[in-house]
Amino acid sequence: LFGRENRRGKLPMTMYPHSFVSEKAMADYDMSSGVGRTYRYYTGAPLFPFGWGLSLTTFSMSCAQVARTTTQRYECTVQNVGAVDGD
Repeated sequence: LFGRENRRGKLPMTMYPHSFVSEKAMADYDMSSGVGRTYRYYTGAPLFPFGWGLSLTTFSMSCAQVARTTTQRYECTVQNVGAVDGD
């Protein structure tokens, strides 16, 4: 309440718009029968992506490409630059 602790509340799932969710039955996650209700087929922007949540601190991230062969490889550094511990 007073910002002394960084309480976390991260989503364990992706939240899609109602228009996408209402096209299929709630329990239909079958990926073998054509277009299902999963991230595999959704091309729009989700309302809230997996892991979305609140934080009382700020993070910075910097990435650099370290290898370029048949695949690209990057290394990233994430740093808490806020005043409160966070994850």
